[in-house]
Amino acid sequence: MKLLKQKLTLCLLMTLLVGLTMSLPCGAEVIHIPTGWETPEPGYFLTEQEGRDVLSALQERRLISWEWEAAYSDLRAEFITTADALKEQMAALELQINNERRAWSAEVARSRKDTFLWVFAAAAVGYAAGR
Repeated sequence: MKLLKQKLTLCLLMTLLVGLTMSLPCGAEVIHIPTGWETPEPGYFLTEQEGRDVLSALQERRLISWEWEAAYSDLRAEFITTADALKEQMAALELQINNERRAWSAEVARSRKDTFLWVFAAAAVGYAAGR
């Protein structure tokens, strides 16, 4: 359980870091050039250094996403393992409860039979004594 809390805390921290990083303004100056100005096709163009910065940011984001996927897979595997263990525990508890119910029902039936025999014996003794 402690490991699960640590992983959830790490995931929350990573989410906050990614969210705050995404909200920062980009330093690259992206210029839109329409068709016919300097290029045959419209597009967005950067300087060489800005292009490298954007590429490195995309690579970092890809690495982060792979880390997130790995963390998610680990948490999913742990969750499935925990869920299977809980299912087994619930099945064992249900079996114990059913066994106790059967034993209790058998005890109640035996008690009723014994009570009936004692009442019958007392009636027979009372009848015999009254004669």
